[in-house]
Amino acid sequence: MNINMSSIMSKTKAFSESPEGKKRMKACLEKYEKEGRTSTGAGDKLITEKTMWEAGAKMIDVLRSTAHSMDLPESVIEHFDSLVCLPPIKMPDGSYTMEICFTDDLHRDSLRPDLYDGANNIVAILNNGYSENKNMEKVWGVWHGARIHALTGRTGLRFMQQAAMDFNASYGAVYGVTAVEGAIYQ
Repeated sequence: MNINMSSIMSKTKAFSESPEGKKRMKACLEKYEKEGRTSTGAGDKLITEKTMWEAGAKMIDVLRSTAHSMDLPESVIEHFDSLVCLPPIKMPDGSYTMEICFTDDLHRDSLRPDLYDGANNIVAILNNGYSENKNMEKVWGVWHGARIHALTGRTGLRFMQQAAMDFNASYGAVYGVTAVEGAIYQ
């Protein structure tokens, strides 16, 4: 019988992917969490609810900083002050997920409210952009006292994606988490 590091690692990996291995790993992580441990015996970082709250607060800081760096209108920047972290949710596999969301109204009125409803989420529109609608008539209206026409298309600024990349590069390993922008911002 030949035992070497490669065969040991192969057997360990196979066991960890088996139902019994996953069950034992989950029980071990739950035990560590109850004991308040922040790392495994091998030194791997354990992600706890406290860690998630800290990571969420840091992500909000990164989102605000990124928004300010994009030269967004002050009326949009103000929305970033309403960002909050919802409580972390523990997943069946023992990992956590957390949502960060705006708590104020992101609606922006149309220049022609008699014809159009306006924008439901001004942050998503500036992030994602929108395509020119050739069938849309040029809409004129009054904005901050000036008569202007609405833009028929706009390139997305992608600041939500930039904030997630910045967070992951600078803080992902620190907190042991990965930031992903929500579906509305993709």
